[in-house]
Formats: sequence, structure tokens, C-alpha cells
Amino acid sequence: MNASNIPVIGFTGTSGSGKTTLIEKLVQQLSHRGLKVGVIKHDAHRFDIDKPGKDSWRFREAGATTTLISSDQLVAIQKRTAQPAPLEALLAYFTDEDLIIIEGHKSSPHPKVEIFRSANGKAPLYGHIQHIIAIAAPAEDHTRLEASQLPLLDLDTPSAVLDFVLEQLPHLRHP
Repeated sequence: MNASNIPVIGFTGTSGSGKTTLIEKLVQQLSHRGLKVGVIKHDAHRFDIDKPGKDSWRFREAGATTTLISSDQLVAIQKRTAQPAPLEALLAYFTDEDLIIIEGHKSSPHPKVEIFRSANGKAPLYGHIQHIIAIAAPAEDHTRLEASQLPLLDLDTPSAVLDFVLEQLPHLRHP
């Protein structure tokens, strides 16, 4: 659990395995059930959500450490960091969600579901990444993954993955 005692579940896997697509479907299904879901996505590349010339961009370019822009329905915060923000600091931004889903942050000690596709041509991560509690993969990959002794979920049936997450919800913790 984080400081707000909100359950946390991560989804990890190699690039192109389908993490974002699955998370999007899970968020839709959870939202339709009336749950408030937060998502943290780690981007290993440099990104910028601002647009050159806009006021918030100008403030940041002028040297502001933190800029916040708000409207009646949305708040966005940009904060310069000298080093990657620890996951615990990112979790502190979430205060009233029912569940936080994390994409990436492979080395952080939160429970994770690995997304795996043999068609991706890459090896599974479960032997190299800690805190993996299940693997979601296409049914044709399940035989290959039985040695993991982890629960195997059908990646092509997001409702099955959702059922697993909801079953785990009371037990999900973040150290």
C-alpha cells in the first residue's frame, strides 16, 4: 500500500507485448463498474506533454521548477527532477482512487502481472523480475509458461485478467 492505502498492481513485460492495450481495457472495465482508477506509466524515453509557446511551457522554460495548469475538469503538474522520481513519491499524487495500475517500474517491489507473447520473440521476465504474481499470455503460450508455476491468465480475454485482479484486490500491497 502507498501512503493513501490504495491497492497497487503493476503490469510489466517487454516492449510490444501489449501492456498498454490490456491496461486500457482494464481501466475501461473497472471504470464501468464505478471504480476510480489511477495509472502510472514509466517512460524510458524523454517526453514532453507541453506545447512550445503555451503559457505553462513558457513558465517552465523561464526556470519554474513546478508548473501546474488547471481547468474545471483537469489538473496537470509538471515537476523538474534531477533524478528519476521514486515510485513512492509518484504514488503520493493519488489520494482517492480505488486502485492504482502501474505500467513499467519493473524493479519496484509492487505486485506485478507479466504480459508475455512468444510472437514478440523475447524471453519471459518472470525469472528475472521480482514480485510477479501471474502471467497474462495468449492461450497458445500457456504450455511454454507452465514451468513458472504462476497463475496463467488469457491475455486475449481481458475479463479473465480483470477477474484475477479483483480477486487479488484485498491482498495487493505496496511495501
